[in-house]
Amino acid sequence: MEEPGLQDAGQLLDYATGSMSEYQYYEFQAVDRPLTSKEQAELRALSTRAEISATRFTNVYHYGDFKGSPHQMMERYFDAHVYTANWGTRVFMLRLPRKLFDPKLAAPYLTDEQGLSLQTTREHVILTFAVQDEAGEWDDMEAPGLAELLPVRSDLLAGDLRCLYLGWLRAVAAGHLDDKEVEPPVPPGMKSLSGALDSLARFLDIDLDLLQVALAASPEAPARLSPSREVLAAWVKALPLREKDALLVRLMEGQDSLLGAELLQRFRKERAPAPRAPTSPRTVGGLREAARVLHERQVKRVMQMQAREQARRERELAEVREKALRALAARESAAWNEVDAHFATRKPGGYDVGIQLLKDLGEVARRQGRAAEFSARVRILRELNARRPALLARLEGVEEG
Repeated sequence: MEEPGLQDAGQLLDYATGSMSEYQYYEFQAVDRPLTSKEQAELRALSTRAEISATRFTNVYHYGDFKGSPHQMMERYFDAHVYTANWGTRVFMLRLPRKLFDPKLAAPYLTDEQGLSLQTTREHVILTFAVQDEAGEWDDMEAPGLAELLPVRSDLLAGDLRCLYLGWLRAVAAGHLDDKEVEPPVPPGMKSLSGALDSLARFLDIDLDLLQVALAASPEAPARLSPSREVLAAWVKALPLREKDALLVRLMEGQDSLLGAELLQRFRKERAPAPRAPTSPRTVGGLREAARVLHERQVKRVMQMQAREQARRERELAEVREKALRALAARESAAWNEVDAHFATRKPGGYDVGIQLLKDLGEVARRQGRAAEFSARVRILRELNARRPALLARLEGVEEG
């Protein structure tokens, strides 16, 4: 049974079925409990070449497609899934126990096939973060993997909703939301994203300018996001003795792998305010416009920096040039002999070095008001080398004054 008003992600999740492909990568991971031998055999029936263990299923396709349904695999076996394809489709899925995650928490952030969607089963909530870019816009070799994204699940179970906002922001970046739509509550602590959340933002390919503008409205992170051992100890000490006894029994039975997440979620709920909407609600169009303005400002700043750097390099080159010309003026007679020596080699390389030296001598002469003298010497060089067409062609590029 599905929660009323929540979106069905099923249509997206059977992606790529029946099409030829160049590259597809599937990875699933079981977190809360290992797979049984029977379950592993069921998965093997879906793929003979997949790598399957008690906790993971991975496969790469260069031709053909996966026969199974990723959505059904998440319903039955796994707690996390990543899919990437070279044509731009990317999917990150999380399965959460319903007793620890209320679907209503995600409702304000749900979008469509581009962004964040949700489906519920009897025991679980399945969240899907999805991207569908044009081919060639995604480099899978740089894509964050499941290991980098998986900590987001623990954060969600502990009450950290920041990843949900990133899912909504993906739909903004993709242009799939109306400009008049109002921004949902911005969770606290988004100005300093964790490594996993930063990986998720990159996985969702959220424009950095849009990300910076959007996260600016986030309240400062309360201590709940990273409570100290002392704070946790004080909270545990205050629990009723009978309740603590019951918790210890559950721990000793070893049947509740999520007990720690359950307690941490309870601790955070008791000590932290819920995400709140900005005092001046922003619209999707406002976010996009602010991101555009920020981008133009940053581009202008970069161009100014580049212009200053170019001017600095040009000044340095001019100083080096002036120093070289002053040194050349001090040994002008020797330099004319060097020109003759370079031309005498009868080699293209020697010609080029001699021509450059000759041009520098011309600049020295013009600065000293002896341009006519320099032109006369160039004419003599042409006459002396009249039977060297390669050299004469190069001398054409030397101004006589």
